[in-house]
Amino acid sequence: MGGIAKHRIGRTMTQSIGILFDLDSTLIDSSAAVRGAWIQLAQEAGFDPRNLIGLHGIPADGCLRILLPDHTDDQIQAWVARIEELEIDTVEAIRPIAGAPELLAELDLRNIPWAIVTSCTAPLAAARLAASGIGTPQHMVTFSDVTHGKPHPEPFLLGAARLNLHPSQCWVIEDAHSGVTAGKAAGCKVAAVLTTHTRQELPHADFHMESLLDLLTLIG
Repeated sequence: MGGIAKHRIGRTMTQSIGILFDLDSTLIDSSAAVRGAWIQLAQEAGFDPRNLIGLHGIPADGCLRILLPDHTDDQIQAWVARIEELEIDTVEAIRPIAGAPELLAELDLRNIPWAIVTSCTAPLAAARLAASGIGTPQHMVTFSDVTHGKPHPEPFLLGAARLNLHPSQCWVIEDAHSGVTAGKAAGCKVAAVLTTHTRQELPHADFHMESLLDLLTLIG
């Protein structure tokens, strides 16, 4: 889906740009599936599901280390496998976020390269993308590809590299605090889409968007 393209700024200057999208609550609405799976896991693992508040956007491994601080690495990995199983079993509830299919089609039409950079593992990301109708993109970074997940900048640094662009040439599109933090730390421009948080809750984003389609105005 698109190679490296020249993006015109005004009439005389051009620069290459790329777009790095978060997945959940940015391109797809997986909230019902995620909520149901984690409530089920809370019952099985014995933690209060209210402790999940504030953990949106953090990889499952990181969430479980916070929720189950006394567990060994082997126990954490067993619960990581279990939550992935539960989440894959609920993908039928997933839908694209309003404007996502149209935006991706327009980027392809303009030959602007884009990638998905998600905290999902590769199998879970593939299942959610298939269920949403978006399908598998040409470029994607999942938690399976990195050592450090969001809010560490590694996922977005790898995403930029996969587009053959410097991070400063990339726009990160995120909905969560951890993703905005990761994008800023990577040196990207960050536009927060306000699907799960308010402007006041994401003050460190460079731009805020009520709709994904607002991105077309931001990039010209």
